[in-house]
Amino acid sequence: MAKTELEKALEHYKVDSGETSSEIAEALGVTRTTLWSKARGDTPINIRQAKMLADKMGMTLEEFYKLVPESE
Repeated sequence: MAKTELEKALEHYKVDSGETSSEIAEALGVTRTTLWSKARGDTPINIRQAKMLADKMGMTLEEFYKLVPESE
């Protein structure tokens, strides 16, 4: 399965920041598995989590939501 734009962006963020998936997930109050489930679009991202990730990744909420996969 191809990676979503959000998965790719999170991977780039991890490389650039040196932060681990576990550290990002902990900041969001979720598990590492849930973080990647959200990045794949399997689990919805709430507005607080979206804002936190957007801030971490240095983008606006509008830019962030363009990366979020559409739910089916």
